[in-house]
Amino acid sequence: MPANERRFWICEHAHVMGEIKSIVVNGRTVRALMLYERSVYFNELPADIPELRGKVIGSMDAIRCTICGRTRDWIIGEDGMQALLSRVS
Repeated sequence: MPANERRFWICEHAHVMGEIKSIVVNGRTVRALMLYERSVYFNELPADIPELRGKVIGSMDAIRCTICGRTRDWIIGEDGMQALLSRVS
């Protein structure tokens, strides 16, 4: 995937709740969810990432879409797990 290509994280009703980005944590590249402060309609996407509610590297349950109220879980990937484990070892 090209570095400038945006990967959206959507709820089951196709509202965009955030974007998946590669970031560096402790020298390792990991996937992180850049969770928007407010979900947006796909046809109203801003050119840049809007204000963030937070950056999720580990797992997070029941993230709520601010448009329809549906929830979705973000599950940590192997890359994120390795980065988190390197923090405690």
